[in-house]
Amino acid sequence: MDQIKGLIKSYEDWVAKNPNVIGDFETTAKWVSYFIAGRISNSNVLSELVYTLSNILVFYNDQIIKRARGACESAVLQKQSGLCYRLKVTLTTLEYSEVFIEISARRLFGQRGKWLIIGLIQLFKAAGRLFILKHSTSDIISSPPIQALNRRALSKQSQTAEPEAENLTQAEHSITFKLKRSGRLIRKVEGAPPMQYRDFNLHVDNAEAAKTQIPRELMQAEYLYIAKPLIHLASMGLFGQRSWKQYMIALSIDLYSVHLYRQQRHLMSKQQKLELSRRSVNLIYYLVRSPFYDNYSKTRIERILGFVADHVPIAKVIAAPLRDYVPTWQSTYFYLWST
Repeated sequence: MDQIKGLIKSYEDWVAKNPNVIGDFETTAKWVSYFIAGRISNSNVLSELVYTLSNILVFYNDQIIKRARGACESAVLQKQSGLCYRLKVTLTTLEYSEVFIEISARRLFGQRGKWLIIGLIQLFKAAGRLFILKHSTSDIISSPPIQALNRRALSKQSQTAEPEAENLTQAEHSITFKLKRSGRLIRKVEGAPPMQYRDFNLHVDNAEAAKTQIPRELMQAEYLYIAKPLIHLASMGLFGQRSWKQYMIALSIDLYSVHLYRQQRHLMSKQQKLELSRRSVNLIYYLVRSPFYDNYSKTRIERILGFVADHVPIAKVIAAPLRDYVPTWQSTYFYLWST
């Protein structure tokens, strides 16, 4: 166990010092999953396993880089609500691996076992998202709940933060002094803000204040978004997997949820607006989901890829295999609950 802990510690130190190298390795692993697809037997299971492991590796490395670079977002989340943070980690890992779980369940247990596993996964995800919504300050939950780290932005911040930290330390020394016994920093009188900017009200926790200001419309929109997978699964059981009724029910819930959010857009933070934009863009996926795909999109996509494969010399290397594998991707990835 000590040797394993030592190896993990060495790996974490290496990742923290070489984020660019590990990024190249992660990208290579994802491209390997694309290359495997359709070229060997059971390729969809193997390629999805490689892709899932690469996503989980990226997620794990992101947490290492955050801690090493002083980006204390994860520490703040743990401090606010340890259970909520652990639940976000679990949901993020599950979201990265749910397609592989679905494929494996279909091969091991058949169609009935597959749909049972899907139902249990979506039930757990809905319950987890509802718990996070109730016990944290997030009024719109991203997918996955913990987003991938923007490593380029973080590296730029770390480069500019060092001189700023030195200047800030010098400024602090001029307006503060340290107590000899406790070592606590105390602000000098001349370090206080001007009289017109002082506030003598009691301190209120910003997180709690923000939580009480969530309008009811935003909560209703998020409840709809959380419940959509379960409603969609129930409608598929009632009307069939390729029925227009289940398709329109899911589309209507998504559109109404986005509409409610856009009505209250002025009350949303920048991060929440980005998540809303992502949900709006994901509505395009309805063009490649059954039954719309079977009746309208399939022939057009095949015609376009066939034209590229037959008439564009360089692009046909990609277009021809893509044309052959699109039906498998459509039946595997383009569920209404997997975005």
